[in-house]
Amino acid sequence: MKDVPYFPLYAANTMASKPFRLMTLEQRGLWITLMMECWVNGSVPSDLKELARFIGLPFEEVSRAAAVLQVFSLDIGSSQIVSKELEEQREKYLSSREGKSRGGKLGVERKREKRRLKELGNPEGIPEGSLIQINSTSIKSSSINLDQLTSKEVTNQTNDEWLNEFENASEAGAYENYPTRN
Repeated sequence: MKDVPYFPLYAANTMASKPFRLMTLEQRGLWITLMMECWVNGSVPSDLKELARFIGLPFEEVSRAAAVLQVFSLDIGSSQIVSKELEEQREKYLSSREGKSRGGKLGVERKREKRRLKELGNPEGIPEGSLIQINSTSIKSSSINLDQLTSKEVTNQTNDEWLNEFENASEAGAYENYPTRN
């Protein structure tokens, strides 16, 4: 998986931070350089001479600005400096990206399965366009009028036949035997 080329830097929070406000311009430059190096490479050397060579700056400039190493979530280890804050951001990002990737793959699989079933034909044997397939969501979301879905003539004819059979039944409940159309 490819690393993300950017990291979050909340300008308002940084500018409002007392440690940032107290830094010299040289220290601010070193701090943002270290943050970028930590994002790209994970860490930087903690030895100042090695650090100066690593970031391509003169040792004198790095040693003058070295006080910045004590602030802003920079953890100085025996051989490396790491930003805990950036590592937490990286973990959140990678976790989110992994979740989105899994969701996308699942969506593709569902789409493929749906397409495969469509190519095989209708597995339930229900003719396409049948009223059986229409649900309340599709009626609400479309501009179809219920009168368009049923023919009043067919409905009235069926109702008239049923009513005649009911009224002419010889005993109660005989209308239950009335043949229905499927």
